[in-house]
Amino acid sequence: MQGLSVVICTRNRVQDLTRCIHSITKQDIGRTSPIEVIIIDDGDIPKEILSEFEALLTACGYSFIYHSKTDRGLWLSRIKAVELSTMDKILFLDDDVEIPGHYLSTLIQTYLDYPNCAGVGGIAIGMSNSFLGTIRCLLSFQQSLSSGKLSLSGQAGSMYNWHKARKIFKTEFQHGCNMSFKKEAIKDLGPVPWLKSYSVGEDILMSRIAQKSGPLYINPELKLLHHESPASRDNLEDVAYTRVLNHVYLLKDKKSGPIGYLALVWTTLYLILREQPKKNVAAIKGYKKGLKEIFSRQTAG
Repeated sequence: MQGLSVVICTRNRVQDLTRCIHSITKQDIGRTSPIEVIIIDDGDIPKEILSEFEALLTACGYSFIYHSKTDRGLWLSRIKAVELSTMDKILFLDDDVEIPGHYLSTLIQTYLDYPNCAGVGGIAIGMSNSFLGTIRCLLSFQQSLSSGKLSLSGQAGSMYNWHKARKIFKTEFQHGCNMSFKKEAIKDLGPVPWLKSYSVGEDILMSRIAQKSGPLYINPELKLLHHESPASRDNLEDVAYTRVLNHVYLLKDKKSGPIGYLALVWTTLYLILREQPKKNVAAIKGYKKGLKEIFSRQTAG
């Protein structure tokens, strides 16, 4: 069916999720396009809260789907969302975001303006780099000179300059808190062994899969507030380790070659040095552990 599925993957962040749902109910789109809201839950949302969500959404003319699963993980939640969606376009929102009133109507219009695209993404307000921050990210291979490109080490730091954009531009990746695709472009998602728990880079992989069906775009009019709640995240050592490990797999998937892996070594060394003055022992330990994986034949191949 032509329309939009708004998907929120969540786990034990009811307060954040409630704020997100309320922002969805304040859209200016009216009933001009079919909208369904899908919550994929890795936690436990009280029944009375779910009833409140359903009442709010149905009053706006939106249908509501709730799915609770025991096989935890963000990537698996994305897969389940695609299975449950009945619409031809799927928008993924983090549970700790708020969207402005024009968001859904602007997104749908962008798809009408770019009918051959495979996906459209947006920008998180406040996600930006200073001039010196940009220089550091460029020198440490966390960022590309092009807004729509990944860095040599496969990092998505270029999104920190997206706030400067004044018009729609092509991209090879989207930001996971704020990304959408045509269902046809991501219909064949399947389990990925290295995407578990805190799924660093899953938005990059999904964008890469979608790109096989057509171009991706970022519309700077699609700005939202991302509160970046720390709740339910893994410990710092695991996050740091996963940040390196998953980019090893992303480079392997891209068949990057030696340059990509060498760039990732440089990026990881920079991240270790960055944490030294803060004496962030857990993060340093995780990055060092990840550094070993870059040289692992079994991992990098």
